Amino acid sequence: MLIFHGKPVHGAIFDMDGTMFDTERLRFQTLQQASQELIGQEFSHEYLMQCLGLSATTAEKLAQRLYGVDVPYKEIRKRADEMELEHIRKHGVPIKKGLVQVLERLRKSGLRMAVATSSRRAIAEEYLINANVYKFFDVITCGDEVEQGKPHPEIFLKAASQLHLDANQCLMFEDSENGLTSAHTSKGLTILLKDIKEPNDEMLEKAHFYYDQMYDFLTDLDQFIPVMDMPEIQEPFPQSLNQLTVGIHGFGAIGGGYIAQILSHWDGYTKPKRIIASTRNSLFREAVNAFGTYSIRYGQFSYDERIENMTIVDSDNEQQMLEMYTHSSLIALCLPEQAIEPESKIIAKGLYARFNSQLETCIEPLTFLIILNKVGAKYLVMKHLKEALLELTNDEDVTEHILKEHYFCDTVVNRMVSKLSNQNLYRQLRIKHNFLEQHLEDVEQEDQIEIEDCNKLTPDQLNQASIYVDNMRRNFQPGHILQSMDLILFHSETDMPIYVEKGSPLLEKLRQVVLVDQVTDIQLIKNRLWNGVHAMLAWYASLMGYESIGVAMGDHSVKAFAENLIAEVKQGLAIVLPNYAKDLDRMSQSFLDSCEYAFKDPCQRVARDPLRKLNHNERVMASIAVNICHDLPYKNLLKGAALGYAYAIQFLEIEETKAVEHLQQQIQNLDLSTTQRRQLEAELVQLIQYLFSEQGKQPLGIKSNNTKTTSNQYV
Repeated sequence: MLIFHGKPVHGAIFDMDGTMFDTERLRFQTLQQASQELIGQEFSHEYLMQCLGLSATTAEKLAQRLYGVDVPYKEIRKRADEMELEHIRKHGVPIKKGLVQVLERLRKSGLRMAVATSSRRAIAEEYLINANVYKFFDVITCGDEVEQGKPHPEIFLKAASQLHLDANQCLMFEDSENGLTSAHTSKGLTILLKDIKEPNDEMLEKAHFYYDQMYDFLTDLDQFIPVMDMPEIQEPFPQSLNQLTVGIHGFGAIGGGYIAQILSHWDGYTKPKRIIASTRNSLFREAVNAFGTYSIRYGQFSYDERIENMTIVDSDNEQQMLEMYTHSSLIALCLPEQAIEPESKIIAKGLYARFNSQLETCIEPLTFLIILNKVGAKYLVMKHLKEALLELTNDEDVTEHILKEHYFCDTVVNRMVSKLSNQNLYRQLRIKHNFLEQHLEDVEQEDQIEIEDCNKLTPDQLNQASIYVDNMRRNFQPGHILQSMDLILFHSETDMPIYVEKGSPLLEKLRQVVLVDQVTDIQLIKNRLWNGVHAMLAWYASLMGYESIGVAMGDHSVKAFAENLIAEVKQGLAIVLPNYAKDLDRMSQSFLDSCEYAFKDPCQRVARDPLRKLNHNERVMASIAVNICHDLPYKNLLKGAALGYAYAIQFLEIEETKAVEHLQQQIQNLDLSTTQRRQLEAELVQLIQYLFSEQGKQPLGIKSNNTKTTSNQYV
């Protein structure tokens, strides 16, 4: 049961043409073509408007009055039906925007559902099946099955009776005057949706509720439908597709291994009909497009989650990128910081293309999810995007107008995801290809190219991978053996929520989205509690000789270091953000749990770019400064910073003098007293020297390629 505006509702009865499907205009066109063919005269627009909602019998009587008793109405209608069906079979049924979302919500609310249409059953069933909405309805009541068509109430009364309900227990959806009169006379709760004909005063009086379009009813309905809870990791995605296309600009670890999941769960009722993602990695692109799907592996649960309806485009193909921007309702920008400036040019072109396009999707604002691991990410994106738009348009007013048209939303991600290396993908493709060949009983003896340990593919491997992908693409058919194969591209941890800045109405429906007023607060927590500790943990684990975070966490010293870091960072954050003091324990434990299962999370990935992460306003130094200012412990944070410099020197071959200069410059920029800065510099330099000594006896100055450091030394 559903309580809609205070009224208990047990059923929903829908008219079909003009209400669920945008077919009235097509029907006008085919009836006019058929009448021209058979009687040499087109049915007038006025006559067709009067026929809206009428049964075939009533429409025939009206035609006889206007065109003579001998008008071959049945033949005209039959010919029009043939034309209409031919068009529908070729192009599909034009579904009203928001219909599937409405049907899913009503069905999941426990309502019984029926169709009450003036169309013949053969036509009605073909349309409902073609549109993939037949499954929602318990009863189909058609115009050729009642004695008195609309505006008589018989068809609605019969539909309600077949649902074992009284008419006054049902929502009744109509678009025409005759249909509305039928529903109103039956005593149903009438919903009038505008279609071709502007409603007159008499129609509005008979309508309990009036909406310009189905999507407006959906927005109203959402007030009375419970918001779905955060999904469980193994919960399936919705089966029904809505009419939305969404995009992922950057098919990397987070884009493909997290955002794709969020878009697939959507609101829990439906999911977008298409996800477009962009990448320059041709192997990933061709593999996904060949399989039509790919999977995310959650090692903690030994669970593979399949992402469907995904198309991967080439980031360097401007036409494909512009198509993504003009057809999408939402785009997630999943780009590294250094890519924002160069990629802003194609983003600007995409927005400018929307500005000049007449497509329906371009009329609506585009929602951007800014997925960037940085405090102030939105400012950075907007800065470069504005510059790129100005260069493109050479018009400040147009640039400002375009930027104000859309929603740019900062986000905070708390999930660890690793992307499969090219070598691992190549190995997977080879195994699946061999399985396919065996299945086809067409295995040829050929020399296998050996897989090297490095990530980069050799030219021979690239060529062989292309052959594998092409062969699998050619053999991929419905029900084929390839459909049982999972293409694993990402290894992911299990944190589900994404924190997003409030603003876009579209995001209010997304199941995994947690909307926040001050996303900068969450960004600060993420930057210091998760990113900072994650980086320091990776530096330590790398210097200890571990390859993955999960394996390293099995070492007592590494785990203890992570826990001690968390404790120090939490104390500082509790003072800076007192409103979140109670949430910090939960967030901390979630992070530590993720680390313990991050067996596929390479230390090298997390540890990258240490000097940037050691900047004065970044995740490590900022935490140290806060704790010093408030006289809080920072011993482990100090060690973490020293490990970052040690990692840069030993693994990235950065000169020690350059590392110390960077350290001194960052400390000078901290908001500390002169005495505090001097003390911090002395402590940090001394600790770095110790890390590069033999048990603390040799001074800093040994070149990294000559340094032989034991794991015990770092302990």
